[in-house]
Amino acid sequence: MKLVVNTGPIIALAKIGKLALLKELAPEVFIPPTVYRELLAKFGAESEQLEQALTDFIRVQMGNRG
Repeated sequence: MKLVVNTGPIIALAKIGKLALLKELAPEVFIPPTVYRELLAKFGAESEQLEQALTDFIRVQMGNRG
């Protein structure tokens, strides 16, 4: 299954310590480049979880052109 997620759910799950739920739904979670930039700019207690998820299972997906 391919899962594409925007910023809101990722940050909300990180804030409650449940970001791993996304990984349980799909081995790889895809985000657009804009969401990636928004996540990099996030500061707070959840930022460490976000960084880990970005290296572990969240992948930046470039849009298909053509």
